[in-house]
Amino acid sequence: MITTGVILGRFMPPHEGHVALIRTASYLVDRLTIVLATSDNDPIPPAVRKGWMEELFPESVVIVANNGAKPLPVEHTDWAKIIRGFHPEKIDRVIGSEDYLVILAKALNAQHFILDPMWMAYPANSIDIRQEPFEHWESIPDQVRPYFQKRLTMIGPESTGKSHMADFLAQKFGGPYVPEYGRPYEKFRTPGDYRAEELHFIVDGHVAHRKTLAMKAGPILFEDTDPLLTAVWAEMLLDRSLPGLEKAIELPDHYLLLDANAPWEDDPLRYFGRQDLRDKFFTKIKSKLDQFGANYTLISGDWAEREAQAISVVEKMLKN
Repeated sequence: MITTGVILGRFMPPHEGHVALIRTASYLVDRLTIVLATSDNDPIPPAVRKGWMEELFPESVVIVANNGAKPLPVEHTDWAKIIRGFHPEKIDRVIGSEDYLVILAKALNAQHFILDPMWMAYPANSIDIRQEPFEHWESIPDQVRPYFQKRLTMIGPESTGKSHMADFLAQKFGGPYVPEYGRPYEKFRTPGDYRAEELHFIVDGHVAHRKTLAMKAGPILFEDTDPLLTAVWAEMLLDRSLPGLEKAIELPDHYLLLDANAPWEDDPLRYFGRQDLRDKFFTKIKSKLDQFGANYTLISGDWAEREAQAISVVEKMLKN
């Protein structure tokens, strides 16, 4: 016989305690329905939470029960009727971690399973996470982390230390960082003049890497270049802008703009070594940042000074 079960909660956001709870529930039933108790004024939109739950638990059915402007407490007696509205089939088990489930299960003619040990093993709290996400980072599932994460992107001309800075900050504050995708693309491309579509390939590859690595990164996601810098590369390589590519720009919380006065290091994958070209590149980057209204800090000086300036920016981001 197939057993069915229901879990009711707000999951705002889901945390590792919820993950453990729902995984345990999946061992207790054959078919599990997760009911999201939501309202229009929730701090985290219902659609965002539904996406998280579906990604975390693809084998479960996720239902959004929206009560309009005013949230309906999970202990309210109306929930039995609401659940019956979208789950007319027999419900065998109601699963959770709070005692209101006993009354809900009785109303649904089901057996209750209150899994208190989950909270002993994972003492997380959604309210605490919303208020201080960085203090509770280990309690936030990978799929949820990008919602709370801040992104700091290194940007500047060639040979200004972007990769070094991203790696340095990731090692100091927690990584991994997002590497530049343009370099491996350049290494294996067919020699010759760049085509516009190739810059789109670079953006696609970079963004795909960023979305994956964000789930494993710390509170600050450190990024070596981004589509905005690729848009400037288009102007340098093609002598024209690419409006379609610029539509893919998603500004980070902050940029570190590394100036063009760092020592040049020869590399067969680099193009613009003359100082006048490096200055031109820098000017174009700064103009693009200003055009998009981006937040940025200019990083200059020797390597020690640059690192100190970057650390100061990160510390401010973590405090705010």
